[in-house]
Amino acid sequence: MFNRRIKDGFTFMSILIGLFILAVGIITLIRVYPVIMKLSEKGKITVNVSFIADKIFTQIEKIYGNKDVLLPDKIEGFVEDFPEYRYKLNFIEEKENLYKVELEVFWKKEGKDEKKYFVSMLRRR
Repeated sequence: MFNRRIKDGFTFMSILIGLFILAVGIITLIRVYPVIMKLSEKGKITVNVSFIADKIFTQIEKIYGNKDVLLPDKIEGFVEDFPEYRYKLNFIEEKENLYKVELEVFWKKEGKDEKKYFVSMLRRR
C-alpha cells in the first residue's frame, strides 16, 4: 500500500528546461530592446517631420496661392508646436504661376544636425 509512487506534479528536469527556455527568451528581449527603441525614435521623428512638412505646405498654399501676394525667394523659421525643428523653403519658378517648393526640415539628434527634404508644387491663381 505504501509502495505506490505519486506521479502528479513536475519533475526537477522539466522545471530546469522551463527555466532555461524562459532565460533564453528574456536574454533575447534584452538584446533586442535597444534596437526597438532606436526604431521607435526614428519613427517618431519621421511622423513629426512629415506632419511639419504637411503643415508648412498647407500654410504656403493658403498664403501664397494668390497671385496678388508677393512671393519671396526663401523663407526660414521654426514651427511653434515643434520648436526643436527648423525649416528652409525655396521657391523656384517652373512655368508662369507654377512654382517648385523645396522644403528642408532640420533638427538635432545626439548633437548632430539631421535633415529631411520635401518637394511640392505651388500654383498661384
